[in-house]
Amino acid sequence: MIAVALTIAAVSGRVWAANSGAAASYWQVGYYTPSGRALSLAAAPAASGGVASLNFTNQPNTALLVTENKAQFPTLLGDLSGKTVSASFTVSGLTDGASFRYYGEPNECGTAANVRYFFETSNAGGFNETHYWWSNPVSINLNTVNGLTSLPAVSFTGKNWSDYYGNFGNKSAYAAGFNAAVSNVTMIGLSFGGGCFFENGVSTTNGSGTFTLNTFTVSEA
Repeated sequence: MIAVALTIAAVSGRVWAANSGAAASYWQVGYYTPSGRALSLAAAPAASGGVASLNFTNQPNTALLVTENKAQFPTLLGDLSGKTVSASFTVSGLTDGASFRYYGEPNECGTAANVRYFFETSNAGGFNETHYWWSNPVSINLNTVNGLTSLPAVSFTGKNWSDYYGNFGNKSAYAAGFNAAVSNVTMIGLSFGGGCFFENGVSTTNGSGTFTLNTFTVSEA
């Protein structure tokens, strides 16, 4: 059972990486740095016929594929109360024998490397666990992906999301925080993790493989 979201993400802070010069997608890839496991966000290239893409590495450091660009994606950010998120993606280019692993593998929870939805609200007032939310239990085991895959749609209701410490948004002590976060989403996308954590980072065993986000939509429920 997944108990909590990774405790590294919000504590370590984020470093903004320079654009690589590829066509802009207005999405970023979150990689953990080797030193201190700080999260660095790099521009994700646009995907032909899709939204954005990233290349996996042989180190379990790929943690996020997200956007915070409301000017480009006004329907994905802001007040998402009562709405539903859906996405589709493709994993390609894996060489024979390659498989996915997660940072800290194995651990006692044993959940395979996976991808799930993630969103957060502004942390300007200081850290709060209810600023960060992951779809729970909706996720996909990356080792089962074969071609184009749809991540099941998830509505923005508290029973479908758990926070930084694993508390669900429909619990009385966390419902207000969930509703506040949903009404002011400042970043949204996908999170990669495994074992006991949702955002600890994944890799492939030999560094092969590309993740292409084909669609990412927020619509009325």
